[in-house]
Amino acid sequence: MAKIDFKGIEEYSRALAELGAQREKIIEQAVYGGAAVVADEIRAGIEAIPIEEGENGLPPVGTPEHKLTGVSRRQKADLLDGFGLAPIQNDGGYIQTKAGMDGYGSVKTKKYPKGTPNSMLMRGIESGTTFREKNPVMRKAANRSRKKSIKKMGDIIDEQMKERFKGGN
Repeated sequence: MAKIDFKGIEEYSRALAELGAQREKIIEQAVYGGAAVVADEIRAGIEAIPIEEGENGLPPVGTPEHKLTGVSRRQKADLLDGFGLAPIQNDGGYIQTKAGMDGYGSVKTKKYPKGTPNSMLMRGIESGTTFREKNPVMRKAANRSRKKSIKKMGDIIDEQMKERFKGGN
């Protein structure tokens, strides 16, 4: 009769249990790492938005006949300052984060005494308006970085698994 001898099964079992206990933390690290790749690409896209300045460095004024293609230096700086990733959320087992704009621009107006909302400005750039050409910065950046982001998340998960199974080899 054949005899089968397994060595290290207890260490393997412990590593699997540890992996199961820390799966949410590992997934959060992977999601954040992948989101950081996308965020870097979006930031580069914002930096590439053309500069158009009105008088005294104020944002230019567009019309339906002469649509804007860029933003002022101050608006670009406001967008870069207001851009970031939201904290990781776990919505019923769906672990996610979002890239977006927060805060207000430094150019105050009668209509926006706190400054123009950065999210509104970015939405106008992304989708276009009656006085601004469409420039889908965020959508293009997300599409360009998709494969790199997925690879980064896989690399983080692989690294974490190797780390936990190191003791069993």
